[in-house]
Amino acid sequence: MKIKYRLTPMLAFGITITAWGQQGAPAKPADNGPTLAETMIFIQEKLTEQGQVGWAEIRSNQPGFTFRNIFVLTDVMADPAACTFYGTSTLDSTMDLPKGRVVKPGGAFTADDLHTHTVTTSSTPLKQIEKITVEKLQDVRNEAFAEAAHPDITVTVTPPVFFVKMSASNAVLSAHTSTTQGNRTPVEKDVTIKTGGIPVRDEETANKVAKAMNHAMELCGGGPKKEIF
Repeated sequence: MKIKYRLTPMLAFGITITAWGQQGAPAKPADNGPTLAETMIFIQEKLTEQGQVGWAEIRSNQPGFTFRNIFVLTDVMADPAACTFYGTSTLDSTMDLPKGRVVKPGGAFTADDLHTHTVTTSSTPLKQIEKITVEKLQDVRNEAFAEAAHPDITVTVTPPVFFVKMSASNAVLSAHTSTTQGNRTPVEKDVTIKTGGIPVRDEETANKVAKAMNHAMELCGGGPKKEIF
């Protein structure tokens, strides 16, 4: 059984843009605090400077197996005129087999199953984001299994990693992924989703990034949808 949860659909900032500012109206000016441009650059720098974020994951339904993950933002670009972040990230996942177990011809696992390399290019339109929070990655993974109708499966993440989570009512977060398992041919996929986010190594940085992103979201006209009547 394979259950996947997108970890990097929105803040993988990269993608070369030929013309800035052609997507949507300019953001409203700030009444106080940093400008939108200053805020977006701060977010970009904070996420870029953290480098690799690594964690191990153990699942209750697969005792003895360890899933090791390395996440890196490889390219980041903020476009204040369009209120959008663009970017590229990589996620390398390696599966460690239980002690004493090896890959055998015709077995349940092949060498290609043990390593997955995913490159994601994506965009995040801040004016369409409605909620930004910080959660523990472990909680996010457990929520994913529960939403997939498997609340019986629990995940342990070490060391603790935090997740800046973005949500919208509609599928406004778009990404292109290229996933390669071992030496197999890469699988290309385009997705649009309602919820996504980015792993951050420590809680302090995650809270700073989330606070700045909430400020940028508000300047761009995003946030909770308000009923006029």
